[in-house]
Amino acid sequence: MEKTSSENNAVLPPPATAPLKLFGSWASSYTHRVQLALRLKGLEFEYAEEDLGSKSEELLRCNPVYKKVPVLVHGGRALPESVVILQYLDDAWPETRPLLPADAFGRALARFWCHFADDKLGPAVGAVFASTGEEQEAAVRQVHENLALIEAELRDGAFKGRRFFGGDEVGLLDVVLGCGSYWLAVFEEVTGVRLVDADAFPLFHAWLRAFEALDEVRETIPAVDRLLDYARGVRHMLLSAAAASAPTAADAPAASTAPAAAAADIAVDI
Repeated sequence: MEKTSSENNAVLPPPATAPLKLFGSWASSYTHRVQLALRLKGLEFEYAEEDLGSKSEELLRCNPVYKKVPVLVHGGRALPESVVILQYLDDAWPETRPLLPADAFGRALARFWCHFADDKLGPAVGAVFASTGEEQEAAVRQVHENLALIEAELRDGAFKGRRFFGGDEVGLLDVVLGCGSYWLAVFEEVTGVRLVDADAFPLFHAWLRAFEALDEVRETIPAVDRLLDYARGVRHMLLSAAAASAPTAADAPAASTAPAAAAADIAVDI
C-alpha cells in the first residue's frame, strides 16, 4: 500500500543507540534532574557545561524558545525543559528503571505533583531567596503551606506508606522534588530563614533524607560548600539589582531593569 502524505512526513524518532548530549549548568537543579534520571537509567551521555551569563550559540539554537538549560540532544534532535526530558527518557527507554508507574492514574498523579512543584513550591522558595522583610515572610508562609500539602499526601493521601513517591524506588516526582529540595537547606543557610522543620513536616523530612542518601543522588548533587558560595553570590546580585532598580523618590524615573532581568535569568535557571 502506498504511504499517505502524513506518513511520508512523519518525524521518525532517533534510535535508542544514538548519542545523548546534555547542555546544563553545574548549579542548576533542573540540570540535576536530567543527570540523575540518566544515571538511574544507566544511560551514557556527553555533558556540556553552559555559562548562564553568556549562553552558547549551540544552546540558543537548541532552545530558541526559552533559551535555558537543560537541553537534551538525542541523535541530533533537541529537547528542552527538564520534565519533558524526563518523560521522554521514560518513553524511549521503558525497560530501564521506569520513572513513571505503569497505571494511567498513577502516571497522571505524578505529573500533577511535578507541576505543583514547579508552579507553586519552587517559585515560593525562590521568592524567599530573593526577598527580605515582609515580602520574605509572606513567601515563607507560602512555602510552608505548600509543604503542608505534600506532607498531607504522604500522611493520608496517594503516597501514604511509601518510602519514596515512586514506591520502593525513586520515580519521576522524587527526581523533580528531590533535585530542588536540597536548595531548601542551602537557602536556609544563606537567608537564615528556617524552611523545613522535622517536627512540622516529619514525613517530607524523612523522605528527603532517604533521597539524599542514594548513591546516584550523591554523584549528581554538587558539594554543599560550592552551592553555598554560588547561592550567596546570586542572592547578593538579586538584592543589589532590586535596590538599584527602585526609584529614589516618588517622582523619580524608574531605573533600568536590565541588571535585575539578567540576575533573575540566572536565578531562574537554578
